[in-house]
Amino acid sequence: MKISFRDARVTVFESELMQTTCTLLKRPKHLLLVDPNWLPSEVEFIAREVERQREGKPLYLLFTHSDYDHIIAYERFRATAKLIVSQAFLNNAQQTAQLEEISKFYDQYYLQPPWPISYPQHADLVISEQKEIHQIGKSTYHFYQAPGHNPDGLLAYLPEEEVLIVGDYLCAVEFPFIYHSIRAYQQTLKVLDELLHTQPIRLLIGGHGPVATDKEEMLARLNDANWYLEHLIAYGTTNEAFPEEELSRRYPHFPIVQGKYHNDNLVLARKEFSKK
Repeated sequence: MKISFRDARVTVFESELMQTTCTLLKRPKHLLLVDPNWLPSEVEFIAREVERQREGKPLYLLFTHSDYDHIIAYERFRATAKLIVSQAFLNNAQQTAQLEEISKFYDQYYLQPPWPISYPQHADLVISEQKEIHQIGKSTYHFYQAPGHNPDGLLAYLPEEEVLIVGDYLCAVEFPFIYHSIRAYQQTLKVLDELLHTQPIRLLIGGHGPVATDKEEMLARLNDANWYLEHLIAYGTTNEAFPEEELSRRYPHFPIVQGKYHNDNLVLARKEFSKK
C-alpha cells in the first residue's frame, strides 16, 4: 500500500482504489487512526503499521463520515480501539444501505469478507455540538460538525501538530460530491474558510488524493470548491448553464466516473433550489 505522506508523527496511507486516504497520528499517550480502508491486504498493511507504532498505547478510531468506503474496516479494529464519531453518524438512517454497499463491493470483486460486516452502534466519544474540544491523553482535539457531503461528517483539528483532517472535503482529485445538501456543504466550507484563515495549519488531509502542505494550495482547493457550489446553485435557481469546460480545467481527473457524480449534483441542485 502506498504511503503518500510521512513524518515523525503522521502517516497518511493511500489506497489504490479512488486514492482513498487513511491517517495514523502518533501521539505521546495514544494513536489516532482515521478511516482505514479499502482492500483487505491494504487494511492489514495499515494494521501492521499501527502495531509497529503502538508500543502499548491506546488506539482511537475516528470515522470522518459514514460512507461505506470509509467504515469498511471497522470490524478489523473494533476489539482494540476506542471509537470517535458524530452523533449524526450513530443516528444515520442509511446504515443498512452502507452495509449493503460493503457487501456489494466484496461480491463484485470476488473477495471473501475478512471480518464481519457491521455498522457501529456505540462510540466512546460522540460529538454532538457544532464544535467540541476534547483532551485525549496529553493531546487536544478540536472537532467540528461537517454535514453537506453527507449528513454526519466531522472535521478534526490537532493544534499541537497543526494538522487538519477534513474527510471528503477539499480533495485535490475531485470536486464536491454532494449526497446530502448543497446548503449544508456551503456552511461546512465556511467553517473550513475560518479555520484556514485563523489557525496555523501545516498539513491538510482530505479523504481522497494527496495531502496539502502549503497554505496557498489549501486556499486554492477551498476557492475551487466554492466556485463549484456557486455555479451549482446558479444552475438550480435560474437554470444557468453550468460552465463544463471550466469544470474540466479545474478538475481534470477521471471524467467518466466523475461525470456521473456531477450529473447527480445537478439533479440535487434542481431539487434543492428550484422555485416551487
